[in-house]
Amino acid sequence: MDVVGIALSGLRASSAGLAVRANNVANQQSDGFKAKRVDLVAEASGGVRVSGLTEDPTPAGPGTSNVDLASETVQGMAFDLMYKANLKVLKTEDELMKATLDLKA
Repeated sequence: MDVVGIALSGLRASSAGLAVRANNVANQQSDGFKAKRVDLVAEASGGVRVSGLTEDPTPAGPGTSNVDLASETVQGMAFDLMYKANLKVLKTEDELMKATLDLKA
């Protein structure tokens, strides 16, 4: 897999992670809601993919969900950082490609 493909796979994975975090927070007040977690798998050719979602096994109190806002915030920050890092990879690849084309001109 090329650098762009690897970075794009990271963007897709981080976007999925952020979407799951948002869903968990939105459903925090829903009775019996179980928080979800994104399962990521490294690709042999490079990059990462979402292999599925799992429910958080943490028990919820009676009439509440098991969503922990502190945990959701920290995990959301990690996915945000992952997204920004992959954007930086794409930007650097673009700059390198432009520099290479300028050398050939």
